[in-house]
Amino acid sequence: MPLSNPATYEQLLAVCDSIAKGHYDQARNLYTLTGAENNPAMVSELAEAFGLMLVKLEAREFHLEQIIEELTATRDKLEQARALLASENTSLKRDLQEKYQPVNIIGANSKMQTILSQIDRVADTPVTVLIAGETGAGKELVAKTLHYSSIRASGAYVALNCSAIPDTLLESELFGIEKGVASGVGERIGRFEQADGGTIFLDEIGDMPLSSQAKILRVIENGEVERVGGRKTIKIDTRLVAATHKDLRTMVEEGTFREDLFYRLNVLRLEIPPLRQRPDDIPLLVKHFLEKSVVRMGREIRGFSQQAMKTLVDYNWPGNVRQLENEVARAVVLSQHETIEVADLSPELQLAAEHFEKKASLSNLELMTLKDAEIQLIKIALKQAKENKSEAARLLGISREGLRKKLKRHGITS
Repeated sequence: MPLSNPATYEQLLAVCDSIAKGHYDQARNLYTLTGAENNPAMVSELAEAFGLMLVKLEAREFHLEQIIEELTATRDKLEQARALLASENTSLKRDLQEKYQPVNIIGANSKMQTILSQIDRVADTPVTVLIAGETGAGKELVAKTLHYSSIRASGAYVALNCSAIPDTLLESELFGIEKGVASGVGERIGRFEQADGGTIFLDEIGDMPLSSQAKILRVIENGEVERVGGRKTIKIDTRLVAATHKDLRTMVEEGTFREDLFYRLNVLRLEIPPLRQRPDDIPLLVKHFLEKSVVRMGREIRGFSQQAMKTLVDYNWPGNVRQLENEVARAVVLSQHETIEVADLSPELQLAAEHFEKKASLSNLELMTLKDAEIQLIKIALKQAKENKSEAARLLGISREGLRKKLKRHGITS
């Protein structure tokens, strides 16, 4: 149907064009142009169509405004969370710096004092450090102290136990992976890159395969890594601290450890003495672990009895400081009294206590007469046999009847 008024048609197009460009205030002109005198059928249909479009556009704009408001609120929350996380991270690093200082390592033993003095002197240098010692002796504690007491303390401390990672995955853990190396594999940075500006601690480096040792040597010499599947080298500034319980020099002679890497690692060697060589530190360590365990487990334990402490000091501790800490925690859990007795210790420690007591009793026999020595031996045998005369006789190497006569002669009752 032709329009009766071409001018109205032109005006209507102009209004619709304005609305399409976002000038929604022009909507009122639609009503003016489509009044009773200007509303032929086609104009009315056009007006209705553009009116619907206007409603949809306004609804979309309102919806977009809601989305923008929600995104703004989410952004504000993320900013607050980021600020809180940064504050907590700073606080945590400060706490770690205070905790891992040479002065906080428990060690009155002269060998430990020498190590603490060396840590003080080398902490702020970039020199590579090799920490040697038995399992549980405290190698990681020394590594953390080296990092958090150095100028790198604000950087990352990244630890990796080489014996805990399969050989096939070790290099990707250390050096990272480039995107697309295999189907579905994305880019991932390795431990060395994570430690850029800080310290990387490679525990049990003696378990590292020879193929990976060559790449570690390159990192030390050139300060650069190459990701698995990558072609470019990445410069890093990372201090390397390594640890082992193995004899690397012997491994070099056997061909299981690279000689050039050994000398690169062995620039400064810190030898952590086993706990059995520092018995004077045991009471100090026991006190420290007891205080920690009592708080953590909510127990009221005052300390160890004299005999229990003597047992701890005399024991050889094959698991070193870690085993001692676990022993103290176990005793705190199981003790039913305020003072921990020998009976509260683990079976291994109780057997050791009996052995120490027997050894001490036998050593005292040197100052006794033959008669007194025999009486003492009989009493020890009876105690060991829990008053079983047949067993006591067996321990003494005599018959039951022979033991009966000796008991009667010496007036020993059981």
